[in-house]
Amino acid sequence: MTTETNFRKMLAVAGGLALAVPALSACAEQADDAAAVAECAAEEATCAAEEATCAAEEATCAAEEATCAAEGAAVDAACAADDATCAAEEAVTE
Repeated sequence: MTTETNFRKMLAVAGGLALAVPALSACAEQADDAAAVAECAAEEATCAAEEATCAAEEATCAAEEATCAAEGAAVDAACAADDATCAAEEAVTE
């Protein structure tokens, strides 16, 4: 190979590198953008999970309160039935 051929090859490689550097830079910028979008999506998913957890806790509390209210009503109904039974027995004995 002649010096001229070697020089042409070096110029071709340098030209290829000159074209590749901006493309690599653009890829790096796109990767940074994608990472930012992924981070934002992860934060939104975390917030949504926290909100779902709070909603589940509130639903559990509401169910517990409803259970307590139902138990209280059942106790009140049993007491009323006992009172009615006692009143009926007293009315029969009088």
